[in-house]
Amino acid sequence: MDKIEKLRYLTKAVDLEGEKQFAQLLSSEDITPTQNEVLKILDRYGSLSISEVGDLLICGSDNPSRVVQRLLLKNLIIKEKNGSDSRKTNLVLTELGKQTLNKTTIIENQFNHQIAQNFENTIAIDKLIDIFTKQISGSKTLQQISTREL
Repeated sequence: MDKIEKLRYLTKAVDLEGEKQFAQLLSSEDITPTQNEVLKILDRYGSLSISEVGDLLICGSDNPSRVVQRLLLKNLIIKEKNGSDSRKTNLVLTELGKQTLNKTTIIENQFNHQIAQNFENTIAIDKLIDIFTKQISGSKTLQQISTREL
């Protein structure tokens, strides 16, 4: 195995293992990383349609409707009529959703801190971000990340 192939496998493994670790941490709040991402999107952007949420999901499911349905069942979000088109509905965080997001934000910050400590004094995170950004240049995923950064 050459270095680039090893790097590809390690990158994928870091993503998979990180997702498992994050899911384990979030399990105390009975929420998945993708569900948490939806809550974060709604908290930041407010009332959105399912398709708008799907357009902003970076690490989420190809089927945002299923994720949304689970959040509705948990009473973390609700559907409300779209103000400009009564045929459409938008998703909004409930008070319970906001409380859950507050708890999961603490968990996520702790998880991110652990990751940052692993990088400390080894490689500049900004340099790694630049490398990864070049690798996915022109992709839908990079566009989603850029939109969420604004």
